[in-house]
Amino acid sequence: MYLTIQNQGTTKRAEFAPGKNLLELLRENGIHQSAVCGGNGTCGKCKIQVVQGNIIPSNADLHTFTQKELAQGMRLACKAVLTEDTTISMTSEEEMHFEVLGTTHALQQHVYDESRWYGIAIDIGTTTLALSLVDLQDKCVVNTYTSINHQRVYGADVISRIKASTEGKKEELQQLILQDLVKGIHELLKQPRIPSSRISGIVISGNTTMQHLLMGYSCETLGVYPFTPVTLSLKELTAGELFAALRLPDHGFACIPVVLLPGASAFVGSDIVSGMYRYHFHDRDEIALLVDLGTNGEMALGNKEKVMVTSTAAGPAFEGGNIEWGIGSVHGAINSVKICSDQKAVVTTIGNAPAAGICGTGVIETAAELLGQELIDETGMLDEDFFDDGFPLAVTEKGEQILFTQKDVREIQLAKSAVRAGLETLLLRYGVSYEDVSKVYLAGGFGFYLDVEKAVQIGLLPKALSARTEAIGNASLDGAIAYLLEENAAGHMTNIAEKAVEIPLSTDKDFNSLYVEHMLFE
Repeated sequence: MYLTIQNQGTTKRAEFAPGKNLLELLRENGIHQSAVCGGNGTCGKCKIQVVQGNIIPSNADLHTFTQKELAQGMRLACKAVLTEDTTISMTSEEEMHFEVLGTTHALQQHVYDESRWYGIAIDIGTTTLALSLVDLQDKCVVNTYTSINHQRVYGADVISRIKASTEGKKEELQQLILQDLVKGIHELLKQPRIPSSRISGIVISGNTTMQHLLMGYSCETLGVYPFTPVTLSLKELTAGELFAALRLPDHGFACIPVVLLPGASAFVGSDIVSGMYRYHFHDRDEIALLVDLGTNGEMALGNKEKVMVTSTAAGPAFEGGNIEWGIGSVHGAINSVKICSDQKAVVTTIGNAPAAGICGTGVIETAAELLGQELIDETGMLDEDFFDDGFPLAVTEKGEQILFTQKDVREIQLAKSAVRAGLETLLLRYGVSYEDVSKVYLAGGFGFYLDVEKAVQIGLLPKALSARTEAIGNASLDGAIAYLLEENAAGHMTNIAEKAVEIPLSTDKDFNSLYVEHMLFE
């Protein structure tokens, strides 16, 4: 039997046996359909439309779609079972025009000189990838390439990836990230046409799970207590060894030295260690706080004398996951919201494109604006006029209303409470107060675009630290760049990673009480 796939103007055929899961078949044929929930049927992001044939609606379909949409052939790929020749149309364009934050270094105009040597810095994020080409003589960034991490077809968070790996998808996950990196490196070198023979080294930063999946390590012990990684140490190898699983021709690439930067724990990886190094936690006297507001809210607090780290399961709400109309940072995503006194919303979107959904910053701003207009009370209850259907933000090109629902409010409450409680628990265990923190660094793409005042308004960040808070962008990538350019970086990063004391939150009584306390809006 055959599946015909209509996707962005192209048509592809795939053979299958009856009973085949549609999402699995799409993955096997290189079509990276978003599956934020890891294929559990709960996020509603893997929508497709049946053009010809029949796919019996699943329980997840009945929960996600209206009767009219079901009649039009709308289905969730993750729960769709193929039983006959079928034609589908891909309805999601979320992978297109994805906004990914690269380095904050200004790109330098550059003409290739065959006497120069270059390095490549790489950040592997759970959602995105960023690579920078660095001129090692002039110590400047000459090109940057960004993309999504196509492993996200197996879920939006590290827990989903760990689960997929332990359930037999380890090789597929490794292949996906290796393919992404090879493509990224080739694109990076196209301009200004640098031959691979002039690359003297590659440095890779990323969270612990991403590095395990990259290396093909087992994740069996990473996802269960006591959460033991295969290794956290700095690792040196060659590009040939790194990409061996792809069986690529050499092209002078194989002998390039590669360094995987060290991590601190199972859930505080080399991305956080890189950020701490970039912002001088190893030689600063005053105490600083680094916060990466992603799916796992990773935090580090300290100075040259002492460092403590933790991570809190904020969930994917900051990246549009588990939000009714949530999408990633793509063109058309609502990223800024103002609600007027007449209860009408004025929104802006990424790329000024027609509204298609809400990304993480839009979620924060919507919650803050609803709170400011007293359309949400301190418990998170939406005004009765909007409780059943949600608050309307905009209308899509198809005439559908983009709504912010009561469930969405609860998702952001859970996420912001986890982050704020984690932050305050870290301060307690370190033995300091807000007044002792000289600087707060907000890392990551979400933090870079976040309106700090709106984050303070909903209680995500404390007001006492707002004036000392700075958005620093991709600190993981910038740390990898610093590794390429600075002497003794390996020693300093290893020292930071080894002396970092992890504060586990799952059994911490203070965290649990603070979590309940910060569920309320201030």
